[in-house]
This record gives sequence, structure tokens and C-alpha cells, in this order.
Amino acid sequence: MAQREEILQNHGLRNTAFRLELLKMFQQTKSSLSVDEIKGKAGETNDKVTIYRALEAFEKSGLIHSVPDKENLARYALCHTACDSAGHVHNHAHLICNNCEDTFCIDQIEVPSIKNTAGYKINSSQLTLEGICADCLK
Repeated sequence: MAQREEILQNHGLRNTAFRLELLKMFQQTKSSLSVDEIKGKAGETNDKVTIYRALEAFEKSGLIHSVPDKENLARYALCHTACDSAGHVHNHAHLICNNCEDTFCIDQIEVPSIKNTAGYKINSSQLTLEGICADCLK
């Protein structure tokens, strides 16, 4: 528990019971989480407003990042790089499993560097793959 409290503190976040519970959820999953999945795991004591506020704070602090799902809705995953409140540093692909429909960060596959072209300024790029995750292949 002290480790989670320290993680929140290091990201400039207050230690609340729900934030500690939310961090634990992210640490215990191999894939990403949707708001509905978080709501289901958190139970009836936390409404969607509380969940969205916590997710926004986590993302702004560099603790989590948003990832796409099959319907292009947001899911969230822990950051495993040097992300902080100044910005996110992600250079990996995301796999959307065609079977379970979870989204996974694939750190081994880097997003290629794309240079600006005449008349355009590129701020970020993403690489989204579709296939079958390791758990569904078993």
C-alpha cells in the first residue's frame, strides 16, 4: 500500500481511497481499462464523474495514457516510460485483440518517426494493430 501512496505522491496526486484503488486496478491488469470496466470493479460507491476526474488527473500527471479500442473509444493503460505532467513519452504500438477486444501496449514495437511535411505540423502519431492477444491464443 505504501508503494501506491508513494507513486501517487511522486506524480503530484493526492492519496484518496479511490485513487489508491484505481492505481491497484491498473497495476493488476495486463491490458487497458475502460470507464465501464473501472465502474464495474469499483462498485456502486464511485460514480462516473469521480472516475472521469481521477482518470483525467492520472493522465495529466503522466501516470496513465489513453489507448484506442475497436470503436475508437478511450481506454486507459499505465505509463511505463518517463511520462510526467510535462507530457507523455510513448513510442509504442497498441494491439486491439479481435477476440477479447482488449487493447494492449506493445512496447517492443516502436512507432516510426515521422517528419513534418510542407504545410503540416505533426504533433504525435500512433500505431494501432489488430490481431489476437497472447491470452486468447492459448
